[in-house]
Amino acid sequence: MHEENYVSNFWRSHNFRLEPWGNDYEPPIQISEELALSESEVNPTVETDNWDSFESQEPRLLPNRLIFTDGRMRLDAALVGGDGNSIIYGVFGTIAVGAVVIDRTIPKASYLNPEIDVHRVVGFGGEQEAVDTPIPCPLGSKSKLFYEAFNDKFDNTPAAREAIVQTAMLKAEEKLVGKLDIKNAETLVIRDGSLRNESPVFTLGYVKTMHRQYLPEKYAALLWKLLPGQRTPIFEIKLKNRSQYSWYLKSGGFQNFNKQLGYHDLHGIVRLELSIKNGIDRATEIANQTCYLIPYYASHPSRDPRAPQNLAPVGALERELGRRMGDATLIKRRLQNFLASFGGNK
Repeated sequence: MHEENYVSNFWRSHNFRLEPWGNDYEPPIQISEELALSESEVNPTVETDNWDSFESQEPRLLPNRLIFTDGRMRLDAALVGGDGNSIIYGVFGTIAVGAVVIDRTIPKASYLNPEIDVHRVVGFGGEQEAVDTPIPCPLGSKSKLFYEAFNDKFDNTPAAREAIVQTAMLKAEEKLVGKLDIKNAETLVIRDGSLRNESPVFTLGYVKTMHRQYLPEKYAALLWKLLPGQRTPIFEIKLKNRSQYSWYLKSGGFQNFNKQLGYHDLHGIVRLELSIKNGIDRATEIANQTCYLIPYYASHPSRDPRAPQNLAPVGALERELGRRMGDATLIKRRLQNFLASFGGNK
């Protein structure tokens, strides 16, 4: 009996709860104390200094048009080679970026065509330059895979492989977002992931994984108390090259947060980002809009293991991008045949 009480007290006192995302996915909360920003790098009082009893206001208007953007990447084949005693790491990779457009006045959702872009890259770490590489199709077919040389600079380590493909994907996302002609408040662009230096002013960054604790403890305590559709006040994050607004919000519906499921209180927390160039009044209006829009388009756990953080339109876009990227097994086999055609060592 003593041992049973000890075990029960342990779990009760430490308040451990389930992480609802599937084990195949990167967990949404990955915060270490070493990553915490100092209080001087974050201004939590740009909207209000009253965090204890903060309540966001109902938005005056909601945008009639939403554009959700995202990208996918895949390492098709890892490469290792060199000359003499040197080792060079490289990769063949496929990236795909696209957008889902939702007209809330109809309502209607569609892919932004022809802006779904699939292309393939080849790159290496260190000083090795890649070359544009067409991969012939066997059996005389005219279909070819074309891998474009991606020659940004990366350290010559195995980690360069993922960095090459990820950097190419992020640049493709920036190019896509930059093409969007958004000139009024009727349209809101929601980018899956953090904003980049080049992100247009009108873009809203949607961060569903927590790698860093931006708020001092006295303010971060509010995150544990948020209910679905509630947000924190806006705070300012001072980065190396720019500043941006940010706020936390709890997504999903109340049915997703039943204590009987054993979920922790941070389940459903996402962080939004917006350029400081919008000004605090415009940022506040957008933040209030997200209290309705983000939970409305949240995914359901019966359809998405990353629910509710993964937005339903983004999930649909991810599946379409994956379909257009082609079969990974067949593509790797073609790459193997291509490399094998050059024979052995000299």
